[in-house]
Amino acid sequence: MHILRVRIGETGHHPDLRAVQRLAERLRRALNALHEEITESDTRPTFEIVEASTGSLQLGIVPSESGVAPVLFRQFREDLEMLRNGQFRPTMSSQTLAEYRELFKAPSQTVPVYYVYGEQETVIDEFARRLLEEKIVRTRAYDVSFIGTIESINIHQRPYSCALFTKLAPPQRIPCVFEDALIAPIAEALRSRQIVEVVGDAEYGPVGIYPLKLTIKHPPKLALPNKEFLRQVIHSVDILPEGYTIVEYLDELRQKDEETA
Repeated sequence: MHILRVRIGETGHHPDLRAVQRLAERLRRALNALHEEITESDTRPTFEIVEASTGSLQLGIVPSESGVAPVLFRQFREDLEMLRNGQFRPTMSSQTLAEYRELFKAPSQTVPVYYVYGEQETVIDEFARRLLEEKIVRTRAYDVSFIGTIESINIHQRPYSCALFTKLAPPQRIPCVFEDALIAPIAEALRSRQIVEVVGDAEYGPVGIYPLKLTIKHPPKLALPNKEFLRQVIHSVDILPEGYTIVEYLDELRQKDEETA
C-alpha cells in the first residue's frame, strides 16, 4: 500500500484539534488540485487515514483511488521539496500552487510538518514558509478582469474570501478576497450561479496562467459570453509562437523578465 505519512510537530508536541483540522483541510485541497492537474479530470478522490500514532501526531493517508497513489504522492513530495527551496515546477498550475501556498501556512507559522513518502522526507518549517512567501509573488496587476462563476464563499473571518471558477480552458479555481461592502453582490452571484465578470487586483506567481489571489474591487457584473464564439476567436488568432504551449511560452517570458531585472 502506498501511504503518505504526515507528522505534525516535533516529537513530544501535542497539536490541538483545530491545528489538525486546518492542516487536514489544506492537505485535502492541495492533493485534490494536484490530482486534477495530473489526471486532467475534475473527479476528486477521498483520502482516508489508515494509520495514526502518538508522540507527535503522525497520520498515514491513502486515496480512495489506489491506482493513482504512486504518481500523486511522488509528485506531491517532489513539489514540496522544490517549493521549500524556492523553486517551482514549470508545469504546475496556478490553482495547485495557490493550494500549496495555503498548505505551507498550516497549521501555523511555527509548527513544523513532516511529509514522508517511501524513504523520502520533506519538512515544512518556519524557514521554508518565509522563503516561499519571498519567492512566490512575481507580478502584481491592477484592475484585471476574469469571467466565471462564484461557487464558494467564506465570511467567518477577515479578509472575507470566495472562489471564482473560470469557464474557458483550462478551467481553474481562483482564490479571491473582498471587503464588507461586497458581501451582498458576491453572495447574490453565488446564489444565482450566473456567469459573472469580476474585476480586481491580482497577484501572479512564477508558474500558471491565472493569479494566485485576486482582491475583488468592484461588485461582480453579469456576463453572458457566447462560448462558441470565444472558442473560435481563440483558435483563429495566433497568439503563441509556433511549437509552444501557453504554459511553455509564459515560462520563457518569465525567465527573460528575471534575466533583465
